[in-house]
Amino acid sequence: MSEGWLQEAVKDCGLPASTVFPRDLAEDIPLALKLTVVPLPGLTPRKGLEWLVSHKRAHGGLVGTSDLKHGFTVAHAGAGVLFLNSTDRPDEQRFTLAHEVAHFVLDHLQPRLRALRARGKSILPVLNGEQEPTVAEQLSSVFERIPYRTQANFMDRNDKGKPRTGQVMELEQRADRLAFELLAPRQELLPLVKHAGRKELEAELMSRFGLPAREARTYAWWLLLERPSRRPFLTCVQNDEERD
Repeated sequence: MSEGWLQEAVKDCGLPASTVFPRDLAEDIPLALKLTVVPLPGLTPRKGLEWLVSHKRAHGGLVGTSDLKHGFTVAHAGAGVLFLNSTDRPDEQRFTLAHEVAHFVLDHLQPRLRALRARGKSILPVLNGEQEPTVAEQLSSVFERIPYRTQANFMDRNDKGKPRTGQVMELEQRADRLAFELLAPRQELLPLVKHAGRKELEAELMSRFGLPAREARTYAWWLLLERPSRRPFLTCVQNDEERD
């Protein structure tokens, strides 16, 4: 794991390292994050809103979504509710859970931590939406690149559920990368990455780590890009995609 942001994000998740796979994140989340996991059959945004109202939880803001039919997260004041479609296959639920945890950490928790480090506890009312930022705080947010509000609109998607903007797409890719690291740490895969082919790596990601087929293919692609032989591999992937 060479990316500095990824190391920092894994640390900020606060989740214990796992040697048992497929990993059950639902057991670790309550110990590390102020995040309530709510499985609901046939998940829809309306069902999520009804749950929030009935449990008197703050509606907050949508900080992440892999797909509104599969899962989404609502966060406020450093805490959140992660909704999960309990009728999805177990491997899909596993990845959606990790992806939404990643969004909560990357797009809600980390910006709060950066703001608190820069401005101290006096900024908490602004972060919690209890008061508007002063002019000085707004300028600080711009020049120091410390957001006091969630900047991305995760609802901005087309009729196929795909992000409409490059910013949202980038945030989704970062959430995917962190989710992969939580479920199948690169360190665990290094021996296989060095010698295996793409199909073998995909099979291992599905069988041992419990990733869905599509996500296993994406993660295998990312991992193999780091190998010295990445150029021939790229050609192979491009040819495969052309056949699809």
